[in-house]
Amino acid sequence: MKHSSVRNRLFISPEKSGRKITVIFSYIQRIGKQGTYNVRFLKELKKAFKGEWAAVRQFELLHESGNHKIYDLNPELLQRSMLDLAKSMRAGGYRIVVATIGTYENETPKDELAILDSALQEEISQMLHMLYLQEESEQQSLKNKQRIENNKWEWQSDLPHIALVLGAEEVMHWDIMDETKKKNNKLGRRFFDIISKLPHNHIVHDTAIGLQLPELNGENQWNYIADSEETLLSFNLALNNIFDKFNHISLSSLHGREDAKSEVKPSFLHMRGYGDRLNRGSDAQYRVMACNLGN
Repeated sequence: MKHSSVRNRLFISPEKSGRKITVIFSYIQRIGKQGTYNVRFLKELKKAFKGEWAAVRQFELLHESGNHKIYDLNPELLQRSMLDLAKSMRAGGYRIVVATIGTYENETPKDELAILDSALQEEISQMLHMLYLQEESEQQSLKNKQRIENNKWEWQSDLPHIALVLGAEEVMHWDIMDETKKKNNKLGRRFFDIISKLPHNHIVHDTAIGLQLPELNGENQWNYIADSEETLLSFNLALNNIFDKFNHISLSSLHGREDAKSEVKPSFLHMRGYGDRLNRGSDAQYRVMACNLGN
């Protein structure tokens, strides 16, 4: 696996050709929480505006699960240990998307997409202590490129988390949203309506992936080797002993199912973390829900 510092270029800008940014859509989501977004039109657009190019910059920050947030898993302190296990032994992170639409102005030597890419690079490098996962980033960006080249790229399918938020607001929250949020939702829909009408060869979608590292000055993030009686395995074995007497309970057997097995689980292990949410299968539920909401 290749990884390098965040000073590597996260997004490779296309060759400079006088790109002028007209509209910016920004989205941020803490994994496990609802995403928020904002749309900014840099100038007043006519209804017939179609745009000439679009660029999607997607940044995935992976926060690996592990023991660096757990002090101990002492079975004698059952409630605290279960809370530590539930809160800390799971993967997290953030997803950031900055999408732009613009035009070409050949008379200007500046390329605003290249300027934006550089600014995003600087902001991310100052904000986060992370490893840039070069191999994973290149693979994900290549998948995006292949879908674009094969005319299979669609914003609802390739950005399903955004489609879900826009659709959920319109279907579920419209009556209680204030006018500012309603206007923002309409602008967001107009933004992606413009993108959907662009030729695929005028769209780029790059993904950069980083792994958040523990801060050395954060005492609760120090890695440590737990005592043998306070490891996750020992904790699960202790819970298994507690619930062993209930292991014969099976609701399936009560309904006469031949494949009935024990249904009591004493504990659980943490989620897979290292990029697990980046495969298309993990986004399937987002795509299905976004489709059901009428996107």
